[in-house]
Amino acid sequence: MTNRDTQSVVSSTKAYYDGPADQIYRTIWGDNIHLGVPCSDKCPHPEAMEHTNEIMAQAVHLSPNARVLDLGCGYGSTARYLAKNYGCPITATNISENELELAWERTLEAGLDELIEYEYGDFHDLIYADDSFQVVWSQEAFLHAADKSKVLSECRRVLVPGGTLAFTDILVRSGTPEADRTRIYDRVKSPDMWDLSDYQQALEGLGLEINRTEDWSEHVARSYGWVRKQVLKNRDKLLRLVDAGTIDGTVDALGFWVEAANAGKIGWAMFIAQKPQT
Repeated sequence: MTNRDTQSVVSSTKAYYDGPADQIYRTIWGDNIHLGVPCSDKCPHPEAMEHTNEIMAQAVHLSPNARVLDLGCGYGSTARYLAKNYGCPITATNISENELELAWERTLEAGLDELIEYEYGDFHDLIYADDSFQVVWSQEAFLHAADKSKVLSECRRVLVPGGTLAFTDILVRSGTPEADRTRIYDRVKSPDMWDLSDYQQALEGLGLEINRTEDWSEHVARSYGWVRKQVLKNRDKLLRLVDAGTIDGTVDALGFWVEAANAGKIGWAMFIAQKPQT
């Protein structure tokens, strides 16, 4: 894929998150805008999202000396969680200026501005020096990458020897019909979505040691089913922010995602990988 193609994907992704989707995410999802691993059968989705942060953080060696790079940080909820609970300095990047603005407001309110810095950043081409971070972290962001292998290579480059890459991503299972893939991609304006084995092969190809992989696909339909119900519940409120066509289209697209997840076409997984010491 050419640099021009990559920039086109970055631009369309930015337009998606800075457009009407921003109001829907703020109103429905809250500060966490990722999927949730429920802590119990009755665990509300907002708590399930927080539980995901806890699981990932416990899988990584975090300390006040661990410099963390958060790629595709959304509204900064995870960055604030890590800073507050582990005291680690965090550089959080995003291509959505609307999300970055709210992330900074929330961080000032929480009094965590000395630990977190937010920057506009495209993960295809990181501006940071080699061996800069002990941890590179991302949640459901790589699905937007035009060149996922390059993104993973950049993650490896900026990690210190022995550093850890921790990320989750939404998957589209191999064998999913092309027509279904097109509909799945269209909701989030993704150019391509990988399966679990694609990530495993790419990480191994970069010489990264995979320490842990967890397939959380069983929670996808639950997560998006909750979001769909909340959009319907808050339709009148959303109508003051975005047009009816956008809301109805979102409801339909979320419904298809739930169906596709129940049919085993959409998955979700966590990956913990380590850069060699030498």
